[in-house]
Parts: sequence; structure tokens; C-alpha cells
Amino acid sequence: MSQSDRQQIIFCFILATTSLAVAMGIGRFAFTPILPLMIQEGTVHLAQTAWLSSSNYIGYLVGALSLLKSKRHSLFVVLGLTLVTLTTWLASLGSFGWLLVLRFLAGVASAWVLVSISAFAINWLKSRQVASSGLIYTGVGIGITLTGLICSYFIFQSATATIAAQSSFSPLSSRLWQYLGVIALLATLLVTFLLAKINSQPATTAAASIAAAKTNPSKAAHTKASHTNPTSSSIPPPAKLKLANVLTAYGLFGFGYILPATFLPQIAKQWLSGQSYLLIWPFFGLAAALSVVLSQGLQRRYNNFSLLGVWRVSQIIMAVGTLLPALWQSLAGLMLSALMVGGTFMVVTMAGLQVAASQVTHYPKYNLSALMTASFAFGQLIGPLTALVATGKNIWLALLPVSAIVLLIGVALLWRPYQHQQSSNHV
Repeated sequence: MSQSDRQQIIFCFILATTSLAVAMGIGRFAFTPILPLMIQEGTVHLAQTAWLSSSNYIGYLVGALSLLKSKRHSLFVVLGLTLVTLTTWLASLGSFGWLLVLRFLAGVASAWVLVSISAFAINWLKSRQVASSGLIYTGVGIGITLTGLICSYFIFQSATATIAAQSSFSPLSSRLWQYLGVIALLATLLVTFLLAKINSQPATTAAASIAAAKTNPSKAAHTKASHTNPTSSSIPPPAKLKLANVLTAYGLFGFGYILPATFLPQIAKQWLSGQSYLLIWPFFGLAAALSVVLSQGLQRRYNNFSLLGVWRVSQIIMAVGTLLPALWQSLAGLMLSALMVGGTFMVVTMAGLQVAASQVTHYPKYNLSALMTASFAFGQLIGPLTALVATGKNIWLALLPVSAIVLLIGVALLWRPYQHQQSSNHV
């Protein structure tokens, strides 16, 4: 591999992880660490935050479904990041009604980036035989971590400032949205620059493949036959799964994880004294980033591991982590919850989509990625709305066990999901 090729691969990893860090860390999840501050300042109330969260998740569903037939991946990456930048900065100016619209648009934008950068970067890297292409998803955890650290730093500084100093500024939550908007703008410029640098590369690779085919036509014909005739492979197709079980389990995962992923810092602020709650969200993001690295390493080392097994075990760990704060209201308990939920939600996300991809031959009439996205999005937009039906200071004591039970029901659906139990080639 030439030095130029290595440089192009590095560029692709940087633009992909940066895109996901902004789209997910800011566009989708910046609301989580700023939420306790907005409630404290009186900008929003707890019941309103449930609507704001669900608005964002509806936008995510709309954004994902709007790209089902789009091939203009680079365009929607840039458009999505630009929209994340605008909606983030404008959130500093909004009333509740305005925020509702902005959170919806931020959801649309984050889905555009996630779907488009996945299609673009994964295919681009795989075309160059880069085995660790899945590492781009560390960008989600990196974005959550950095956003959490930035918010925690300014909230801590504000807490130690004098009242006179605080009164000379606009509300801190507004300033945080502006700071994150500026960061999103700089990241968008970087990604746009890197996309322009590498966008011509696939054509170069294609030209090289054509040239190789001309010099060795017999090899090219053999390669084409092996790709167009999958039955020639000695590897049998994966066992057929009950599609309803897989879709329902993925939707229940969306419902179960979203309460801690949305409200864990607010829960920590309510139950912990001082500023120790500021540690929770950056730790959640760090666990998410490291889990992607670990899962990619295990996948390369153990080629025959069961994706369903990974999904089941990870979701059990997530259920325990979700329940933990209701049983152990301490910094250690909340940090362990952040580790268990943050360290599994990306693993379950990737495992679920890979399981669905393995079923394409069994369900050729369905767009399984779209169905999984819809099920997941429906579950996660319903999740925050459960906060509306509970009242009182300790509503989390009731809601977190419900989320844990929902996650375990999803695991039960995955325990014997095979359409024909006699098949031995399990997913």
C-alpha cells in the first residue's frame, strides 16, 4: 500500500468519526447533558423534555426513511452536518415551541449523517480491504464524551462563579448551545474539505480494477462468477429467523435504552450532591467508544461467534445497568450504570443490524434495514413519553425497572427465534 493510499484511508477515518461525533454527540445527544441545566434555569420543565426528546427521535425516523433510495451520500453528509450546526446554535434562542421544531430537525439531520456516512465510509474502506472499517462508529462515543466534557466544564465553572459574574451573561444553557454550534461548524468545514480530498478515489480504484481485468481476464471472470453465484461458496446460508421476533426485540431495545440515554444526567443531578453528576455523561460516551473498539477486536479474532449471542448478552447487561440506579442511588451506582448502558448500546445496535443483514436472502421482499430502523425509532420515541404518565420526585424508581423489564422481554424473544429449530447454522 502506497503512502498516498494510507493518507486517503486516514482521511476517511477522520471525516467519518468526526461526522458521527457531531451528528450523534451534538445533534442527537447534546440535549442530555444540557437538560439538567435547562430545567434548573426554568427554560423547560420535565414533562416538556419528554416531548422534546420524542420530537428528536421522530425526526431521526423521518430522516432515515427519507434516504432509503438515495445514493448521494456525500451531499447528505454535508447537508446533515450543516443542519446540525444551525439547529444547535438556534437552540440558544428558542422557546419551547421553537425548540420542539429544532429538535425534530436535528433528528432528521443526525439520521442523514449516520445513514450516509455509513454507506459512504464503510463501502469506501472495504473497497480498500480495510478490515477495521467498523471503528468509524467510535465517533458516536467520542462525540458524546467530548460534548459531555465541554458541558461539564462550563457548568462546573458557572457553579463556582460569583452571582454578580453569572448575572452579566446570558443563561449558561444558551451559551452552551452556541459553543457547540461553533464546534459543529468547524467540524463541518473539516469534513467538507476531507470529502473533497477523497471523493475522486473510488473512480481511481475502479479504473485500476478494469486495468487488472484486461491484463488477467481469466482471473476477473473467476472473481465475477464467485460474486454472482453465492451458492458456489461452501458456507451455507444462515438459519431463517422469525422476523417478528427480531423486529420486536430491536424496538424493545430502542424503548429500553433511551430512558437512561436521555435522562441519566438528570437522574444523577437529582440524587447526587454537589457537581459529581457531571462525570456521568462523559463516562457514558467513553464506554460507548471503547465498546466499539473491543467488539471490533473480538470480531476479527473470533470469526464464528454468534451475533445473536452478542445481542442477547449485551442486552442483559444493559437491562441490569438500567435497573441499577433505582436500587443503588450513589455515584458508584450511577457510574456503573453509565458503563453498562453506554458500553452496550452501540454493540446491540451493530449486532442487531448485522443480524438483519444476514436475513436478506430469507426475506428478499423487505428492506430489512428500513424495518429495523423504523422499529427502533418507534421504541425510542415512545420511551421518553412514559415520563409523562409518572409524577413525583422519584418517578425514576418506577420508570427504570420498567425499561429493564422491557429489555429482558426483548432478550426472551431472541432466545429461540429460529423459524426452523432443526437448522444448525445459527446466526
